[in-house]
Amino acid sequence: MPDNAELNAHELLLRLAGRLSDDQLWRFRDWLASGAMPVLGRALPRALLHDRVGLTADEHVLLRGIGADPALTSSVLGIGTAPEPAYTFTAEPAHEIASGDQVGVVLGATLRGREGLGEVRCAWRHAPDGRTHRVVLVTAIADQHRLAGELQRMLRALGEHEPCVEVLAPDFELPPYHRLALDVSELLCFGAADLAHA
Repeated sequence: MPDNAELNAHELLLRLAGRLSDDQLWRFRDWLASGAMPVLGRALPRALLHDRVGLTADEHVLLRGIGADPALTSSVLGIGTAPEPAYTFTAEPAHEIASGDQVGVVLGATLRGREGLGEVRCAWRHAPDGRTHRVVLVTAIADQHRLAGELQRMLRALGEHEPCVEVLAPDFELPPYHRLALDVSELLCFGAADLAHA
C-alpha cells in the first residue's frame, strides 16, 4: 500500500503533465516508482523554481505532502488556476507513424485483461513546434505510481526516450491536459477491472 507521500507525489506529477518537460516528468515518475522519495523531494521543487512553473494552492499542499524542503516549496510561484495546455491532441498519430503502430500493439497485448486495470487508451499530443508524442492513459485501481514506472520502462525499451504515461485512479478529477487527451483517445485494450461498478 503506498504511503501518503507517494500518493501526493503521483497526483502532483499527474497535475504537472504538460507543464514540466517530458524528460523531467518521466524521470520524476521513475524515481517515485523506484521508492526514491527523498531524491524526488529535493529535485521537484528545484525544477519548478528553475522553470518558473507555478502551482495552485491545492498543488502546493501536495508538494508539501511529499516531504519537500519547506524553504524551497514556499518559494514556488503560486497561481490561481492551472493553465490550459499548450498542446492539441488527436486520436491518430502523425502520418510517418501511422503505417503500423507496433508500440500500441505491444501495449495492448501486455495489458489486456490485467488485474486492477480498466481502460488502456492512447492519444497523440501535438506541440506548437510540430513535435508529436504518444500519450498513454491507463485507469488503475491501485499502485498507480508503480504502474506508471513500469509502463515508462516498457516504452523506453520499445524506443520512446521520453515516455508520456498517465496512470489515473478511477475517481481522479481530470485536469485540462488529461481531459483533452481522453476526449480524443483511442482504446487499446481493457484490463480485468470493472471500474463502472468500482
